[in-house]
Amino acid sequence: MQAAHPRGRPALSSVETRPALAAVDEMRILDLEQRSIRTRSSTFEEGEIADLYANYMADMGLEVEMQPVTHPFDPSRTSRQPIGRLKGSGDGPTLLINGHMDPGAEMSGWTVDPYAAKFEDGWIWGMGAHDDKGGCVAAICALEAIIRSGTRLKGDVLMTPVVAHKLGGAGTRALLRHGIEADLCINMEHSNNTIANVCVGVVMVRLICSAPELFFRYSPEARAAYLNPIEQQMEIVRRIGPSLTPIASDAWMTFTPHPELPGFPTHTFDVIHKEHYYFKNATGRSTRECELTLQFRTVPGQTVAGIARDLERLLVRIKQDHPAFNCVLEIPAPGTEQTWNQPAMVCPPEHPLVAALAEGQALASQLPAFVGADGRLGNVGDGNIIQDVLGIPTVQYGPGDIRVYREWPTPDERVRLEDLVVAAKAVAHAAVRLCG
Repeated sequence: MQAAHPRGRPALSSVETRPALAAVDEMRILDLEQRSIRTRSSTFEEGEIADLYANYMADMGLEVEMQPVTHPFDPSRTSRQPIGRLKGSGDGPTLLINGHMDPGAEMSGWTVDPYAAKFEDGWIWGMGAHDDKGGCVAAICALEAIIRSGTRLKGDVLMTPVVAHKLGGAGTRALLRHGIEADLCINMEHSNNTIANVCVGVVMVRLICSAPELFFRYSPEARAAYLNPIEQQMEIVRRIGPSLTPIASDAWMTFTPHPELPGFPTHTFDVIHKEHYYFKNATGRSTRECELTLQFRTVPGQTVAGIARDLERLLVRIKQDHPAFNCVLEIPAPGTEQTWNQPAMVCPPEHPLVAALAEGQALASQLPAFVGADGRLGNVGDGNIIQDVLGIPTVQYGPGDIRVYREWPTPDERVRLEDLVVAAKAVAHAAVRLCG
Protein backbone atom coordinates (compact mmCIF):
# COMPACT_ATOMS: atom_id res chain seq x y z
CA MET A 1 0.00 0.00 0.00
CA GLN A 2 1.11 3.55 -0.72
CA ALA A 3 2.30 5.44 2.33
CA ALA A 4 0.11 8.22 3.65
CA HIS A 5 0.94 11.91 3.29
CA PRO A 6 2.76 13.26 6.35
CA ARG A 7 0.23 13.87 9.11
CA GLY A 8 -1.02 17.35 9.92
CA ARG A 9 -3.88 19.63 9.04
CA PRO A 10 -4.11 19.90 5.25
CA ALA A 11 -4.47 23.29 3.63
CA LEU A 12 -7.64 23.40 1.57
CA SER A 13 -6.96 23.45 -2.16
CA SER A 14 -8.07 26.35 -4.36
CA VAL A 15 -8.83 23.97 -7.26
CA GLU A 16 -12.24 24.82 -8.70
CA THR A 17 -14.87 22.29 -7.61
CA ARG A 18 -17.79 23.39 -9.79
CA PRO A 19 -16.88 21.12 -12.74
CA ALA A 20 -16.94 18.05 -10.46
CA LEU A 21 -20.25 19.06 -8.91
CA ALA A 22 -21.74 19.65 -12.33
CA ALA A 23 -20.60 16.18 -13.43
CA VAL A 24 -22.61 14.42 -10.68
CA ASP A 25 -25.22 12.48 -12.66
CA GLU A 26 -28.56 11.85 -10.94
CA MET A 27 -29.53 9.03 -13.28
CA ARG A 28 -26.24 7.20 -12.81
CA ILE A 29 -26.71 7.46 -9.04
CA LEU A 30 -30.25 6.09 -9.33
CA ASP A 31 -29.08 3.24 -11.55
CA LEU A 32 -26.22 2.19 -9.25
CA GLU A 33 -28.42 2.51 -6.15
CA GLN A 34 -31.11 0.29 -7.66
CA ARG A 35 -28.55 -2.27 -8.81
CA SER A 36 -27.08 -2.26 -5.29
CA ILE A 37 -30.44 -2.85 -3.60
CA ARG A 38 -31.28 -5.65 -6.04
CA THR A 39 -28.00 -7.36 -5.13
CA ARG A 40 -28.49 -9.24 -1.88
CA SER A 41 -25.56 -8.78 0.46
CA SER A 42 -26.22 -10.11 3.95
CA THR A 43 -23.29 -10.09 6.35
CA PHE A 44 -20.55 -12.32 4.96
CA GLU A 45 -22.54 -12.83 1.77
CA GLU A 46 -21.32 -9.62 0.09
CA GLY A 47 -19.38 -11.19 -2.77
CA GLU A 48 -21.78 -10.25 -5.55
CA ILE A 49 -22.09 -6.61 -4.54
CA ALA A 50 -18.32 -6.43 -3.99
CA ASP A 51 -17.93 -7.49 -7.63
CA LEU A 52 -20.51 -4.88 -8.70
CA TYR A 53 -18.62 -2.07 -6.99
CA ALA A 54 -15.19 -3.35 -8.02
CA ASN A 55 -16.17 -3.50 -11.69
CA TYR A 56 -17.86 -0.11 -11.54
CA MET A 57 -14.80 1.53 -9.95
CA ALA A 58 -12.42 -0.16 -12.39
CA ASP A 59 -14.53 1.05 -15.33
CA MET A 60 -14.34 4.57 -13.88
CA GLY A 61 -10.55 4.40 -13.92
CA LEU A 62 -9.71 3.56 -10.32
CA GLU A 63 -7.04 1.04 -9.39
CA VAL A 64 -8.96 -1.76 -7.69
CA GLU A 65 -7.79 -4.54 -5.42
CA MET A 66 -10.12 -7.23 -4.08
CA GLN A 67 -9.37 -8.20 -0.49
CA PRO A 68 -10.57 -11.54 0.90
CA VAL A 69 -11.90 -11.36 4.45
CA THR A 70 -12.26 -14.31 6.84
CA HIS A 71 -15.18 -14.42 9.24
CA PRO A 72 -13.91 -13.43 12.72
CA PHE A 73 -15.70 -16.31 14.47
CA ASP A 74 -15.91 -18.97 11.72
CA PRO A 75 -12.71 -19.51 9.71
CA SER A 76 -14.59 -21.63 7.19
CA ARG A 77 -16.50 -18.56 5.94
CA THR A 78 -15.02 -15.85 3.73
CA SER A 79 -16.24 -12.79 1.91
CA ARG A 80 -14.50 -10.09 -0.11
CA GLN A 81 -14.32 -6.31 -0.33
CA PRO A 82 -12.96 -3.98 -3.01
CA ILE A 83 -10.36 -1.30 -2.39
CA GLY A 84 -10.53 1.41 -5.04
CA ARG A 85 -7.81 4.04 -5.38
CA LEU A 86 -8.15 7.28 -7.32
CA LYS A 87 -4.48 8.12 -7.66
CA GLY A 88 -3.23 11.63 -7.29
CA SER A 89 0.11 13.12 -8.24
CA GLY A 90 1.57 12.01 -4.92
CA ASP A 91 1.86 15.47 -3.37
CA GLY A 92 -1.25 15.63 -1.24
CA PRO A 93 -3.00 13.95 1.68
CA THR A 94 -4.79 10.63 1.31
CA LEU A 95 -8.53 10.65 1.93
CA LEU A 96 -10.17 7.39 2.96
CA ILE A 97 -13.89 7.02 2.20
CA ASN A 98 -15.47 4.07 3.97
CA GLY A 99 -18.94 2.51 3.81
CA HIS A 100 -20.41 -0.92 4.37
CA MET A 101 -22.13 -3.27 1.93
CA ASP A 102 -24.15 -5.39 4.37
CA PRO A 103 -27.58 -4.00 5.31
CA GLY A 104 -29.34 -4.55 8.62
CA ALA A 105 -31.65 -7.37 9.60
CA GLU A 106 -34.61 -7.96 7.28
CA MET A 107 -37.61 -7.14 9.46
CA SER A 108 -41.15 -8.37 8.87
CA GLY A 109 -43.85 -5.97 7.72
CA TRP A 110 -42.49 -4.70 4.40
CA THR A 111 -45.19 -3.19 2.17
CA VAL A 112 -42.95 -3.40 -0.92
CA ASP A 113 -40.46 -5.95 -2.19
CA PRO A 114 -37.28 -5.16 -0.20
CA TYR A 115 -35.11 -6.15 -3.17
CA ALA A 116 -37.06 -4.57 -6.04
CA ALA A 117 -35.55 -1.07 -5.55
CA LYS A 118 -38.89 0.65 -6.14
CA PHE A 119 -38.51 4.33 -7.15
CA GLU A 120 -41.56 6.49 -6.59
CA ASP A 121 -42.15 10.15 -5.72
CA GLY A 122 -38.42 10.73 -5.37
CA TRP A 123 -37.89 7.85 -2.91
CA ILE A 124 -35.88 4.66 -3.46
CA TRP A 125 -37.09 1.73 -1.34
CA GLY A 126 -35.19 -1.37 -0.31
CA MET A 127 -32.85 -3.20 2.04
CA GLY A 128 -29.81 -1.05 2.65
CA ALA A 129 -31.27 1.92 0.76
CA HIS A 130 -29.41 4.23 3.13
CA ASP A 131 -27.75 1.75 5.51
CA ASP A 132 -25.34 1.74 3.85
CA LYS A 133 -25.68 1.16 0.13
CA GLY A 134 -26.83 4.73 -0.42
CA GLY A 135 -23.69 6.05 1.24
CA CYS A 136 -21.44 3.78 -0.82
CA VAL A 137 -23.22 4.74 -4.04
CA ALA A 138 -23.03 8.48 -3.31
CA ALA A 139 -19.29 8.28 -2.62
CA ILE A 140 -18.50 6.14 -5.66
CA CYS A 141 -20.48 8.49 -7.89
CA ALA A 142 -18.68 11.48 -6.33
CA LEU A 143 -15.35 10.04 -7.45
CA GLU A 144 -16.82 9.25 -10.85
CA ALA A 145 -17.85 12.91 -11.20
CA ILE A 146 -14.32 14.08 -10.33
CA ILE A 147 -12.90 11.85 -13.06
CA ARG A 148 -15.56 12.80 -15.64
CA SER A 149 -14.93 16.50 -14.98
CA GLY A 150 -11.23 16.16 -15.71
CA THR A 151 -10.28 17.45 -12.26
CA ARG A 152 -6.83 16.26 -11.20
CA LEU A 153 -5.96 15.64 -7.57
CA LYS A 154 -2.63 15.69 -5.80
CA GLY A 155 -3.57 13.28 -3.03
CA ASP A 156 -5.06 9.81 -3.39
CA VAL A 157 -8.67 9.01 -2.56
CA LEU A 158 -9.42 5.49 -1.34
CA MET A 159 -12.95 4.10 -1.73
CA THR A 160 -13.51 1.11 0.54
CA PRO A 161 -16.96 -0.54 0.61
CA VAL A 162 -16.46 -3.09 3.38
CA VAL A 163 -18.12 -6.29 4.58
CA ALA A 164 -19.57 -7.12 7.97
CA HIS A 165 -20.26 -3.80 9.61
CA LYS A 166 -23.00 -5.70 11.42
CA LEU A 167 -20.32 -7.85 13.05
CA GLY A 168 -18.86 -4.82 14.79
CA GLY A 169 -16.86 -3.56 11.84
CA ALA A 170 -15.12 -6.82 10.96
CA GLY A 171 -14.54 -5.69 7.38
CA THR A 172 -13.03 -2.36 8.37
CA ARG A 173 -10.82 -4.04 10.97
CA ALA A 174 -9.60 -6.42 8.26
CA LEU A 175 -9.00 -3.45 5.95
CA LEU A 176 -6.83 -1.75 8.56
CA ARG A 177 -4.88 -4.95 9.25
CA HIS A 178 -4.30 -5.11 5.49
CA GLY A 179 -2.16 -2.00 5.78
CA ILE A 180 -4.44 0.78 4.59
CA GLU A 181 -3.09 4.20 5.53
CA ALA A 182 -4.69 7.61 5.17
CA ASP A 183 -4.63 11.11 6.60
CA LEU A 184 -8.37 11.81 6.70
CA CYS A 185 -11.56 9.77 6.63
CA ILE A 186 -15.21 10.21 5.70
CA ASN A 187 -17.31 7.32 6.99
CA MET A 188 -20.43 7.24 4.80
CA GLU A 189 -23.05 6.47 7.43
CA HIS A 190 -26.61 7.83 7.42
CA SER A 191 -26.59 11.21 9.17
CA ASN A 192 -29.37 13.03 7.31
CA ASN A 193 -26.50 14.65 5.38
CA THR A 194 -25.23 16.39 8.50
CA ILE A 195 -21.54 16.39 9.31
CA ALA A 196 -21.24 14.24 12.43
CA ASN A 197 -17.88 15.18 13.90
CA VAL A 198 -18.84 13.70 17.28
CA CYS A 199 -20.22 10.19 17.81
CA VAL A 200 -20.80 8.05 20.88
CA GLY A 201 -18.77 4.93 21.60
CA VAL A 202 -19.96 1.47 22.63
CA VAL A 203 -18.83 -1.02 25.28
CA MET A 204 -20.45 -4.43 25.80
CA VAL A 205 -20.52 -5.82 29.33
CA ARG A 206 -21.40 -9.27 30.68
CA LEU A 207 -22.29 -10.05 34.30
CA ILE A 208 -22.55 -13.63 35.57
CA CYS A 209 -24.37 -14.13 38.86
CA SER A 210 -24.36 -17.49 40.64
CA ALA A 211 -25.77 -19.22 43.69
CA PRO A 212 -26.00 -22.80 44.98
CA GLU A 213 -28.84 -24.86 43.54
CA LEU A 214 -31.50 -24.78 46.25
CA PHE A 215 -34.68 -26.87 46.27
CA PHE A 216 -37.88 -26.24 48.26
CA ARG A 217 -36.62 -28.13 51.32
CA TYR A 218 -33.50 -26.51 52.71
CA SER A 219 -31.67 -25.82 55.92
CA PRO A 220 -31.89 -22.38 57.52
CA GLU A 221 -28.18 -21.96 56.93
CA ALA A 222 -28.51 -22.71 53.21
CA ARG A 223 -31.43 -20.29 52.84
CA ALA A 224 -29.57 -17.52 54.63
CA ALA A 225 -26.68 -17.87 52.14
CA TYR A 226 -28.94 -17.91 49.07
CA LEU A 227 -29.94 -15.19 46.60
CA ASN A 228 -31.47 -16.44 43.38
CA PRO A 229 -29.19 -15.56 40.41
CA ILE A 230 -32.09 -14.01 38.49
CA GLU A 231 -32.91 -11.83 41.49
CA GLN A 232 -29.25 -10.84 41.69
CA GLN A 233 -29.46 -9.65 38.09
CA MET A 234 -32.68 -7.79 38.89
CA GLU A 235 -30.82 -5.86 41.59
CA ILE A 236 -28.10 -4.95 39.09
CA VAL A 237 -30.74 -3.79 36.61
CA ARG A 238 -32.47 -1.72 39.31
CA ARG A 239 -29.27 0.07 40.29
CA ILE A 240 -28.08 0.75 36.75
CA GLY A 241 -31.52 2.03 35.78
CA PRO A 242 -34.01 1.59 32.91
CA SER A 243 -32.77 1.07 29.36
CA LEU A 244 -32.43 4.13 27.10
CA THR A 245 -32.53 6.45 30.10
CA PRO A 246 -29.72 8.99 30.49
CA ILE A 247 -27.30 8.14 33.29
CA ALA A 248 -27.08 11.13 35.60
CA SER A 249 -23.65 12.66 36.06
CA ASP A 250 -24.05 12.43 39.85
CA ALA A 251 -25.16 8.78 39.81
CA TRP A 252 -22.98 5.66 39.80
CA MET A 253 -21.02 6.29 36.58
CA THR A 254 -18.02 8.61 36.28
CA PHE A 255 -17.95 10.82 33.17
CA THR A 256 -17.93 14.38 31.90
CA PRO A 257 -21.10 15.19 29.91
CA HIS A 258 -20.52 16.24 26.31
CA PRO A 259 -22.60 19.18 25.02
CA GLU A 260 -23.11 17.51 21.64
CA LEU A 261 -24.39 14.26 23.16
CA PRO A 262 -27.43 15.05 25.29
CA GLY A 263 -28.85 11.96 26.97
CA PHE A 264 -25.53 10.10 26.92
CA PRO A 265 -24.03 7.99 28.30
CA THR A 266 -26.87 5.53 28.42
CA HIS A 267 -27.36 1.81 28.06
CA THR A 268 -29.69 -1.00 27.08
CA PHE A 269 -30.02 -4.54 28.43
CA ASP A 270 -29.53 -6.94 25.53
CA VAL A 271 -29.61 -10.55 26.77
CA ILE A 272 -30.44 -12.31 30.04
CA HIS A 273 -30.42 -16.09 30.38
CA LYS A 274 -30.45 -18.77 33.07
CA GLU A 275 -30.32 -22.50 32.48
CA HIS A 276 -32.47 -25.01 34.38
CA TYR A 277 -32.27 -28.76 34.44
CA TYR A 278 -35.95 -29.03 33.43
CA PHE A 279 -35.03 -27.67 29.99
CA LYS A 280 -32.46 -28.27 27.28
CA ASN A 281 -29.26 -26.34 27.92
CA ALA A 282 -28.83 -23.51 25.40
CA THR A 283 -25.61 -21.81 26.54
CA GLY A 284 -23.45 -24.44 28.19
CA ARG A 285 -23.55 -22.54 31.46
CA SER A 286 -24.27 -24.19 34.80
CA THR A 287 -27.83 -24.15 36.09
CA ARG A 288 -26.41 -22.24 39.06
CA GLU A 289 -25.59 -19.24 36.84
CA CYS A 290 -27.51 -16.40 35.22
CA GLU A 291 -25.83 -14.16 32.67
CA LEU A 292 -26.74 -10.63 31.63
CA THR A 293 -25.28 -8.76 28.66
CA LEU A 294 -25.79 -5.04 28.27
CA GLN A 295 -24.22 -2.27 26.25
CA PHE A 296 -23.23 1.25 27.15
CA ARG A 297 -23.18 4.08 24.63
CA THR A 298 -20.38 6.28 25.88
CA VAL A 299 -19.20 9.88 25.65
CA PRO A 300 -15.68 11.08 24.84
CA GLY A 301 -13.30 10.49 27.71
CA GLN A 302 -14.90 7.26 28.88
CA THR A 303 -12.72 4.16 28.71
CA VAL A 304 -13.22 0.45 29.28
CA ALA A 305 -11.03 0.67 32.39
CA GLY A 306 -13.08 3.56 33.77
CA ILE A 307 -16.40 1.83 33.18
CA ALA A 308 -15.00 -1.33 34.79
CA ARG A 309 -14.10 0.64 37.91
CA ASP A 310 -17.58 2.19 38.04
CA LEU A 311 -19.26 -1.20 37.72
CA GLU A 312 -16.98 -2.80 40.29
CA ARG A 313 -17.96 -0.10 42.81
CA LEU A 314 -21.64 -0.72 42.04
CA LEU A 315 -21.22 -4.46 42.57
CA VAL A 316 -19.40 -3.90 45.85
CA ARG A 317 -22.30 -1.79 47.12
CA ILE A 318 -24.79 -4.52 46.21
CA LYS A 319 -22.63 -7.07 48.04
CA GLN A 320 -22.63 -4.87 51.12
CA ASP A 321 -26.45 -4.78 51.10
CA HIS A 322 -26.89 -8.43 50.08
CA PRO A 323 -24.07 -10.65 51.41
CA ALA A 324 -25.23 -13.64 49.29
CA PHE A 325 -24.69 -11.59 46.10
CA ASN A 326 -22.07 -13.30 43.91
CA CYS A 327 -21.23 -11.74 40.54
CA VAL A 328 -18.37 -11.87 38.03
CA LEU A 329 -17.85 -8.89 35.71
CA GLU A 330 -16.57 -9.41 32.15
CA ILE A 331 -15.71 -6.19 30.30
CA PRO A 332 -15.56 -6.05 27.36
CA ALA A 333 -17.89 -9.03 27.09
CA PRO A 334 -15.85 -11.92 25.66
CA GLY A 335 -16.12 -11.94 21.87
CA THR A 336 -16.73 -8.19 21.65
CA GLU A 337 -13.18 -7.00 22.24
CA GLN A 338 -12.68 -6.55 18.49
CA THR A 339 -16.32 -5.93 17.56
CA TRP A 340 -18.73 -3.80 19.59
CA ASN A 341 -16.04 -2.24 21.72
CA GLN A 342 -15.36 1.16 20.18
CA PRO A 343 -14.36 4.48 21.74
CA ALA A 344 -16.32 7.65 21.07
CA MET A 345 -15.23 9.62 17.98
CA VAL A 346 -14.41 13.36 17.92
CA CYS A 347 -13.07 15.61 15.17
CA PRO A 348 -12.68 19.31 15.99
CA PRO A 349 -15.38 21.40 14.26
CA GLU A 350 -12.74 23.78 12.90
CA HIS A 351 -10.76 20.99 11.20
CA PRO A 352 -10.37 21.37 7.39
CA LEU A 353 -12.06 17.98 6.89
CA VAL A 354 -15.20 19.30 8.59
CA ALA A 355 -14.94 22.64 6.79
CA ALA A 356 -14.57 21.07 3.34
CA LEU A 357 -17.51 18.71 3.78
CA ALA A 358 -19.68 21.49 5.24
CA GLU A 359 -18.84 23.70 2.26
CA GLY A 360 -19.81 20.92 -0.12
CA GLN A 361 -23.06 20.20 1.71
CA ALA A 362 -24.03 23.88 1.62
CA LEU A 363 -23.20 24.22 -2.07
CA ALA A 364 -25.09 21.07 -3.00
CA SER A 365 -28.20 21.70 -0.91
CA GLN A 366 -28.30 25.49 -1.05
CA LEU A 367 -28.87 25.40 2.71
CA PRO A 368 -26.52 25.93 5.66
CA ALA A 369 -24.70 22.75 6.64
CA PHE A 370 -25.25 21.31 10.12
CA VAL A 371 -22.11 20.25 11.97
CA GLY A 372 -22.52 18.23 15.14
CA ALA A 373 -23.59 14.94 16.65
CA ASP A 374 -27.35 15.22 16.10
CA GLY A 375 -27.55 13.33 12.80
CA ARG A 376 -25.73 10.33 14.28
CA LEU A 377 -26.88 10.73 17.87
CA GLY A 378 -26.62 7.33 19.55
CA ASN A 379 -25.05 5.58 16.56
CA VAL A 380 -21.56 4.18 16.19
CA GLY A 381 -20.00 3.57 12.78
CA ASP A 382 -16.80 2.15 11.38
CA GLY A 383 -15.45 5.70 11.61
CA ASN A 384 -15.08 5.09 15.35
CA ILE A 385 -12.74 2.19 14.57
CA ILE A 386 -10.79 4.07 11.90
CA GLN A 387 -10.11 7.07 14.10
CA ASP A 388 -9.13 4.82 17.00
CA VAL A 389 -6.76 2.57 15.01
CA LEU A 390 -5.28 5.02 12.51
CA GLY A 391 -5.48 8.09 14.72
CA ILE A 392 -6.73 10.25 11.87
CA PRO A 393 -9.43 12.96 11.74
CA THR A 394 -12.71 11.27 10.88
CA VAL A 395 -16.32 12.32 10.36
CA GLN A 396 -19.48 10.35 9.68
CA TYR A 397 -21.74 11.66 6.93
CA GLY A 398 -24.36 10.30 4.58
CA PRO A 399 -27.95 10.30 3.34
CA GLY A 400 -30.86 8.91 5.34
CA ASP A 401 -32.16 9.34 8.88
CA ILE A 402 -33.41 6.40 10.94
CA ARG A 403 -35.54 8.69 13.09
CA VAL A 404 -38.21 8.82 10.37
CA TYR A 405 -39.10 5.22 11.27
CA ARG A 406 -41.00 3.88 14.26
CA GLU A 407 -38.31 1.26 14.94
CA TRP A 408 -34.81 0.36 13.79
CA PRO A 409 -34.00 -1.98 12.08
CA THR A 410 -37.15 -1.36 10.07
CA PRO A 411 -39.28 -2.59 7.21
CA ASP A 412 -39.75 -0.16 4.31
CA GLU A 413 -36.27 1.36 4.45
CA ARG A 414 -36.03 4.15 1.89
CA VAL A 415 -33.94 7.14 0.87
CA ARG A 416 -34.57 10.20 -1.27
CA LEU A 417 -32.69 10.33 -4.56
CA GLU A 418 -32.20 14.05 -3.97
CA ASP A 419 -30.31 13.27 -0.76
CA LEU A 420 -28.02 10.83 -2.58
CA VAL A 421 -27.24 13.50 -5.16
CA VAL A 422 -26.50 16.11 -2.48
CA ALA A 423 -24.22 13.66 -0.69
CA ALA A 424 -22.34 12.85 -3.90
CA LYS A 425 -21.78 16.54 -4.61
CA ALA A 426 -20.69 17.26 -1.05
CA VAL A 427 -18.16 14.40 -1.09
CA ALA A 428 -16.86 15.43 -4.53
CA HIS A 429 -16.34 18.99 -3.28
CA ALA A 430 -14.62 17.80 -0.11
CA ALA A 431 -12.32 15.42 -1.98
CA VAL A 432 -11.19 18.16 -4.38
CA ARG A 433 -10.71 20.72 -1.59
CA LEU A 434 -8.74 18.29 0.56
CA CYS A 435 -6.73 16.43 -2.10
CA GLY A 436 -6.66 18.88 -5.05
